[in-house]
This record gives sequence, structure tokens and C-alpha cells, in this order.
Amino acid sequence: MVAVDPDVRVGSRRLRVGRRQLLWGLRLVLLGALLGLWQWYGSQPDVFTIAPFTTVMRSFWDGIISGEFLGAVAGTLASVAIGYAIAAVVGVGLGVWIGVSRYAQNTIEPLSSALYATPVSLFIPVIAVVFGLELGGRVILIVLWCVFEIVVTTSGGVKEVSASLIDVAKSFDAPRRVLYRKVVLPAAMPHIVLGLRLGVARAMRGAVTAELMLSAANLGLIVLVAGSRFDVPRLLAGILLTMLLGLALMSAASLVERRVLAHYLVR
Repeated sequence: MVAVDPDVRVGSRRLRVGRRQLLWGLRLVLLGALLGLWQWYGSQPDVFTIAPFTTVMRSFWDGIISGEFLGAVAGTLASVAIGYAIAAVVGVGLGVWIGVSRYAQNTIEPLSSALYATPVSLFIPVIAVVFGLELGGRVILIVLWCVFEIVVTTSGGVKEVSASLIDVAKSFDAPRRVLYRKVVLPAAMPHIVLGLRLGVARAMRGAVTAELMLSAANLGLIVLVAGSRFDVPRLLAGILLTMLLGLALMSAASLVERRVLAHYLVR
């Protein structure tokens, strides 16, 4: 084992910290520049399509204080949670089946690939007729938005599992159930978790699409009402709220992904 000079370790740590601080500094400068440009452009007397940043933030704060924004976020998150949970179970299950079964590769995979390439918005009239315009229809639309992303990523990861690993397990007469649980799934876990993380973003997009195009509700209702009234500050505040919610969900998904992969790497 090669000994590492403590001074080298300290210097390397300081270098990493310095780079991280520089990166955050650049991010803050860029954010400040964008907000300053937004404020300046929105304050121009002949501009009515973009409200100043400060005005948007006042409208944002009013929506938070009144509870309307928080209620909308709760409703959207409920739809996202239900739809994403269904999509995760179905997507991982189908993806694993496609990855290990020649029959599924010949029958299910072409169908899932075709549906994945089809714009989900085309299914809105069918969903409205079959499942209704309320929560049930929105959940189905969310499932369609993210399930095929999970299926494609999971099946690709299972197919890439090294054949030597499977041969070693078979040489020890490992049952099929143990083979999948101890060899196939751990080896494909990076792809599975990646698909689940990408599915979070698509679930959020599906929820907002459903609330805008299927039935006006929650965040979609805020945006639609503000737009119909030409209330630009509230419209931009609703869009900003949706962006922040999506960013929070993606950050949480990335954190879970790192924890899961770290767990499997340690094992």
C-alpha cells in the first residue's frame, strides 16, 4: 500500500473546495446577471409581456401567503406520486422481463418502443373518454409520460449484464429467482435507477400537461386563469413555482440515485 503525504491530501482537498467555491460563485454571478436583465427589461415602459422580477416575486409571495400556491403544489404532487409509483412498478417489471425474455423482446419491446416514440398528447382524447377528466385521467396521463422511459432504460441495463456473471451463477446451480435477485438486478441497477430518475422529470411534465390540457387544476389552473386575465406577474409566478418544484423533485431524485448506487458499490 502506497502512503500518501498528508500535505498532498490537504492540498488536494483545498483544491477541490476552491473549485467548488469558484463554481458556486460563477453560478451566483450568472443568476444575478439574469435577474438583473429580467428586472431591467420588465421595467421598460413599452414592455407589457414581461413583468419586472420584483413584481413577480410580490405576486409569488402573495400566492404563498394566501395558501393557493401551496394547495396547488400539494395537488400536483399527489398526482405525480400516484402516477410515478404505478409507472415505476410497471416500468421496472416490464423492463426486466424484456431484458431476460426472448418472447418479451419479440412481442412487448416493439410495442413499448412504438408507444415511447408516440407523442403522449395524442392519447388525451382517449384518456378523457375512458378515464375521465379528473384525478384518474391525470394519473393515467402521467403514467404514459414516464413508464416507457423506465421500460427502455431498464431493459437496456438488463441486456448489458455480463454473460460471464450469469455463467458463474449458473455454474453454482443458482435458482432462477436467486440469479435475478443477486446477479441481474444488482448489475443493472445503475440503468434502473437512471430510468427512475428520468421518470421523475417526465412525471412532473405529465402532471402539468394533464392539468393544462385534460382538466384545469392545481398548478395548471393557476397558469390558465392568470393567462386568461392577462395577469402577467401571477402567470410568471406560477411558471416559476412549477420550475422550482420540478427542480426540487429532480434534486431529490439525484440524491436518491447517488445513495442507491453508493450502497451497491459498497456491497
